[in-house]
Amino acid sequence: MRAARLSLLLLALAGTVIATSASAALPGAPKGLRGFELRPNEAPTHTFSRTPAFAWRPVRGAACYEFELATSRSFSGSSLVWSNVSTGANAGKHCRSVTMSFTKAKDPSSPGAGGDGESGEETVSMKIAPIRIPAVSINMTLPWFTGKAPYALYAHVRSVTTMGASAWSDSYRFDMRWENEPVPLPSRPGLIRWRPVEGATGYEVWYGGSGPGNWLNKIVQTQTNVADQRDVYSFHLDEGWWRTVQWRVRAMRVVVGALPNGLPAVSYGPWSELYTASNPTWASGKIRLGPAISDELSNGMSPPHQLMPALTWSGDEALDGREFRLFRGYVFSDRDCVNVVFKGSVTGSPSFAPRVNGPLKLPANPSELDAATFEVLPNDKNEHAKTFTADTFPLVSNESFEDSRTILRLDLPDLDKATTRYYWTVVPVAIVESADTGQYEYWDYESPQDACRAGRVGVFGKNSKPAQTAAGRPFVSGLTPSGRLLAQAGSHPVVFASPLVAWRPVLGATGYEIQWSRVAYPWRKQGSVQTVSTSAVLSLPAGKWYYRVRGLNPAQVGTPVMTWSAPVMVRVVRPTFKIARG
Repeated sequence: MRAARLSLLLLALAGTVIATSASAALPGAPKGLRGFELRPNEAPTHTFSRTPAFAWRPVRGAACYEFELATSRSFSGSSLVWSNVSTGANAGKHCRSVTMSFTKAKDPSSPGAGGDGESGEETVSMKIAPIRIPAVSINMTLPWFTGKAPYALYAHVRSVTTMGASAWSDSYRFDMRWENEPVPLPSRPGLIRWRPVEGATGYEVWYGGSGPGNWLNKIVQTQTNVADQRDVYSFHLDEGWWRTVQWRVRAMRVVVGALPNGLPAVSYGPWSELYTASNPTWASGKIRLGPAISDELSNGMSPPHQLMPALTWSGDEALDGREFRLFRGYVFSDRDCVNVVFKGSVTGSPSFAPRVNGPLKLPANPSELDAATFEVLPNDKNEHAKTFTADTFPLVSNESFEDSRTILRLDLPDLDKATTRYYWTVVPVAIVESADTGQYEYWDYESPQDACRAGRVGVFGKNSKPAQTAAGRPFVSGLTPSGRLLAQAGSHPVVFASPLVAWRPVLGATGYEIQWSRVAYPWRKQGSVQTVSTSAVLSLPAGKWYYRVRGLNPAQVGTPVMTWSAPVMVRVVRPTFKIARG
């Protein structure tokens, strides 16, 4: 009898060993890896205009996930763009933060660099937290990048359990590509305008055509969707220079953040079709202000502009009746035009739109002035010649930049469209020969305050649209309490662990801030995170939370922050457990 009991006990123990061995087997590779912009269940695609987020089916028993993004199907070290895979002695057996370091080339062609910036290499490091849910948001701006085989970028994922790492999933392949090309929009004399391209951080404009005895072939850069034609107007009295101007435009995508070597710091969309701008005969008479123009066209507060607008005007007479062919635009925070927030550069065109590659290099002596009448002036780091306000103060335009390549302040911060506005005016500029040096100096002929007091004052509103965080229901993804990953339905999503939140891009923004609070009003910030992507994973304890998103535009004067989205409620719950028999 004792032998029988012992035999049964051994059989039971053997069964336990067999069951334990079966449960200890490594899980299979994750399945269903896909990229998305707003929700993981959106229509499948392999082309994105902005950096996507990624999701896959949950793996039972996974403590965390390891994810890699590369420019090669081999995922070799030199091709890795982003990775949270540890390489230590316990690689694949723990869930810890990982620091990714690499050497990258310094960007010599960032906005304002003018193509001759500092070169060399620098070491970049980023700390990456463990991926606890079957989804990840990559905090980097991927350049527009397409491949031949047939895709340029590759992603794969594996799970990490108590027994180690699983096999890698099948790779997900995709391209980064512009969605559309710029197309013209209605404009004004001396100005071109086009529809903004999603995913673009700026634009290059090519001007062509024939002037008297010369051929125009020049490229300028801008962060907004308008460009003036100062090149063909300035120091050219013969209207053959500006009557017909050919132009093309292409979108730029400048990488914000860090990327390893091998990916371009600046990528481009294709050039648009060749368009022709026809300008009327020069309009003499008193200087009269026209509309402010960007994504909107306004003669007042409504509608407000999302992008920095161009200033337009007609006429050439100062308040005393004298005629001029050079001008400077100003923007103010007050109706008396005393507190300057933006100083334009000298231009000969009847419009002004700020440029990234600097103002025109003004002629500083008689020989340079004579040459300027027969050629197109180049852009430079500053106006080159000395410039002054009407009340004798030296003047530096917002387009000017230093050798350090600091970000140019070429945009204006948002205002409350219901109560606050910007005021602007244009003043004529005179060329004065210095008695001391014999060099030409450029002086405002009038005070902006006097011009505004005389009625030459315009007004416009500036207010970016808030980030769109929902369309019928919030763009929230996460694990359900039962362990399924899906885009949460309803206006009040419920997720286990960390929600992945997404939003549509904001015009002018190169980054975003996400804040969260326990209450929607009054808002009490409990935490925040910044990203250059249009999605983020929020690490929140259990409970009811509200989050909001706003764009960040470092090119704005004074502050980079833009308009907040409306708060979105999300509830984070603890997991649901079941006791499984057997």
